[in-house]
Amino acid sequence: MRELTVAVANLPDPVGATFAATVLRVRPNGPNVVSGDVVVAGTRATSAAPPMTIVLCRCGMSQDKPFCDGTHTRAGFKDAGFLPHNAPQETLSPGRVTVIPTPNGPFECRGPLIILGSDGRSAASEATWLCRCGHSRTKPFCDGSHKRVGFRT
Repeated sequence: MRELTVAVANLPDPVGATFAATVLRVRPNGPNVVSGDVVVAGTRATSAAPPMTIVLCRCGMSQDKPFCDGTHTRAGFKDAGFLPHNAPQETLSPGRVTVIPTPNGPFECRGPLIILGSDGRSAASEATWLCRCGHSRTKPFCDGSHKRVGFRT
C-alpha cells in the first residue's frame, strides 16, 4: 500500500478545493466539518460524488441529524474543540472515509481520517468513533456518554 503523507499546515481550505486527504476540522462551539473523499452511510451525502465537504452535528440537538442545522448556536453548545492528549496517531493509506451514524450512538468513521482540533493539534486514524450526543468528556471522540444521557436519533 502507498503511504499517505500530509503536512497539516498545507491542507487546503475546504471551500471549492481538491483534497489530498480526508480531514475533519473540529469547530469551537460548533460542528465537525469533514472535507475530502467522504460519504455518510444511509443519507443524501452518499449520492454526491466525492470530494465533498459535509457538516456533521456534534451537539446532539440538530433536527437534521446527522447533519448540523445550526441548533448549537441557539442552544449555547460549548466545547473548545481541543483534541485530547492521547489522540490517535496512525500512519494512513489513501482511501475513502465512510461515516456511519450508529443508531442512538456515535459516528463510526471507517477509512483514513485526519482530525484537526481548534487548538492546532492533529490526530490520524483508520477507525474513529466520534461523539454526536454532545456529552462526551473526550470530545471529539466518543466515551459512551450517549448511553448515560439517553441520546436518541
